[in-house]
Amino acid sequence: MKHIVVIGGGVGGVSAASRLAARGFSVDLFEAGPRTGGKMNVVEFDGCLFDTGPTLLTMPFVLDDFFREMKSSLASELNLRAVDPACRYLWSDGTSMDIPFDVNQIPDAIATISEHDGVAFTSWINHAKEVYDLTKDTFIFAPFDGFGEFFKRRNLPLLPHIHRLRTLTSFHRHNSSYFHDRRILQFADRFATYNGSNPYEAPATLMVIPWVEFGFGAWYPQGGMARVAEAMTSAGQRHGLRVHTSTAVRKIVVTGQKVRGVELADGSFVAADHVISNVDVTTTRRDLVGESIRPPRTPSLAGFVILASVDGTHDLPHHTVLFSDDYQKEFHQLFTQRTYADDPTIYISRSCVTDSALAPEGRENWFILVNAPALPTTSEPLTDPHFAERYGERIFARLRQAGLKVNIRSVRYRTAVDMEREWNSPYGSLYGAASNSPLSAFLRPRQQSTRLSNLWYVGGSAHPGGGIPLVTVSGGLAADLITSMELS
Repeated sequence: MKHIVVIGGGVGGVSAASRLAARGFSVDLFEAGPRTGGKMNVVEFDGCLFDTGPTLLTMPFVLDDFFREMKSSLASELNLRAVDPACRYLWSDGTSMDIPFDVNQIPDAIATISEHDGVAFTSWINHAKEVYDLTKDTFIFAPFDGFGEFFKRRNLPLLPHIHRLRTLTSFHRHNSSYFHDRRILQFADRFATYNGSNPYEAPATLMVIPWVEFGFGAWYPQGGMARVAEAMTSAGQRHGLRVHTSTAVRKIVVTGQKVRGVELADGSFVAADHVISNVDVTTTRRDLVGESIRPPRTPSLAGFVILASVDGTHDLPHHTVLFSDDYQKEFHQLFTQRTYADDPTIYISRSCVTDSALAPEGRENWFILVNAPALPTTSEPLTDPHFAERYGERIFARLRQAGLKVNIRSVRYRTAVDMEREWNSPYGSLYGAASNSPLSAFLRPRQQSTRLSNLWYVGGSAHPGGGIPLVTVSGGLAADLITSMELS
């Protein structure tokens, strides 16, 4: 029986490990933290539970596929609730727009601000769906071979439609060809941040992101996002997966062009026929394998997070976004100047709206996120121990100006420094490299190492990208490739 070692218990690692265990492989998963989930974890204080990473679930059919391989189903494992409205968008001029769960109702919501843009939304989202349908089997649900994909027989039908991908057009320019109102354009541009990118530089192919959210819906699991990782892990363990939490891997042991196994932090050696790393690809190659490698030239955005236990109840939906007044300036500061934005866009998730058990009665759990520059920055708390509190107060001041007055009982801050340390993410970036060029999709690391034939990469820094569905797919692709290799 072939033995597989998986490093890291994020969703990508658990996806790969569980599938391989279900197929009869001997699998050990080593997670440095006390529980699986990676970025998708939970913090509890002052009686409230807070998500630490993703705050919604899209493409639920991907998880259903996973659980079906585990001889179960999504409905049996998780209680998902539709988030409706999906999000409320606010602007400093007092404009408010609720985006409904049902994609067919969104044009009417947008028309309350701009009748033209309400009509344009249908064409915009249909274009996005078309691109998703054209590319999903190449760019998402199959192993990816970079530019070589376009020369494979199975992808020839894509060539006549390649212009629809608009890879040489920026996401912002693409959106501008549909929407005229600056507020609706800002709403459309924001989806580039879902993989930590700059809408003014990222290619228009990112249009598939809004389709994924609107077309497949925004969902939330009862019990919090961490329930997803718990359910996936339990499913794998039922098939023999061995999970070792609080057990760090010190290095990947290599002989010639093959991986022999891993060395744990206590010095013990674990032999393996294959090693799958759910650690960031750069960190894996540099720190675990010992290669001389530079991190991505343009890392994705990091985040500045406020977790706040708040007294009282507020008339807000589960998700709220308060936009900055100058979006282009905000991204110039984040990516070019590498500094925190003066006037940041603020995202608020109050999961207690969808699951009241996550906060005591009369209290709310506020997860507040603003985009942050990757390290190093000109305004990062590496040398200023009070940075988080001062920047946090700027965020709360913005909320008060927008009429969102909160009575904070207890608060915790998380910066890029914390994310780099806790998640082994170079520069604190959330998604590895940003997709800020037309070549980004072709340069993302594939599942199989190009140098070590039995080393595999899964997770948000590898193909097909970040987010719960995509990292779940990445684990499935690695499992399929290993299975095929061993059965051939």
